[in-house]
Amino acid sequence: MKLDNILAQHIPRWKNDVLKKDRDKILIVDGREGSGKSSLAQQIAINLDPSFNMDKIAFTADQFMAMVKDPKRKKGDCIILDEAFLAANSRSAMSQINRAMVGLATEMRQLNLFIIICLPSFFDLDKYFALWRSDLLIHTYFDKKGNRGRFIMWGSSKKKNLYLLGKKFYNYSSVRSPYPPCRFSKGYVVDEEEYRLKKAQAFREEKTSPREKTYKNRLIDLYEWLHKDEGYSWEEIGRRAGISSSSVRKLVSTDRAKLGDGFRNNINTILPDKDVIHDEVVANEKDISRD
Repeated sequence: MKLDNILAQHIPRWKNDVLKKDRDKILIVDGREGSGKSSLAQQIAINLDPSFNMDKIAFTADQFMAMVKDPKRKKGDCIILDEAFLAANSRSAMSQINRAMVGLATEMRQLNLFIIICLPSFFDLDKYFALWRSDLLIHTYFDKKGNRGRFIMWGSSKKKNLYLLGKKFYNYSSVRSPYPPCRFSKGYVVDEEEYRLKKAQAFREEKTSPREKTYKNRLIDLYEWLHKDEGYSWEEIGRRAGISSSSVRKLVSTDRAKLGDGFRNNINTILPDKDVIHDEVVANEKDISRD
């Protein structure tokens, strides 16, 4: 897809930096929900990486880390980290994403990747990435009539000033952009239906609290171990888990397929005592809040 001329003129230089100068490029696309962040990010991605497809869009921190660490990843690949992980405005989700970005910073440079981060606000990004590791901020917005398809950009130095001066009040007008307002067209690069289904699935998975997810996962483990391998009854499993046998049946029948086999491979990870599970999850949540 064709990009606005002002943005398009950067593409050859970015590709040269990544492919020939052993660098990476990290772009931030932010803006209100529905303002077209995902469409614009995909349009930029296909111009940077002609092989860009649905397999290079991550909606969670775990998906993003897996994509970056994929042994098949090659120089010049463009990965989009989309905003679904923040669909519930979760502070813990933002903390996870910041941890992932900082932890993968060296690998992204060594692999010479293009990374595009879509999120509601640039000001929520980790300070290290906002100030030093990102190359451009693109802010999408609605015009006075409510039409989308507009954006404005800040380069590296102006972006730093904007973060430092505007963060307190999330004020994008605190630093004037050196570029005039730009436009972009509607439309996704990837199949829209597939994109929306994958995004919705990520939202359903991420909106479950860490405590609830951990408890469900361990209960499924308990079912596999006690019921199948040890011959325990539903009532015994429920007694050990601290819930009714009917709740165990319902949980297993509705959630076991979604959770996959990864949680059931190691019996040593099973904690049948509900209080132990609760204490572990509370500790995890405290770790998240400190970040």
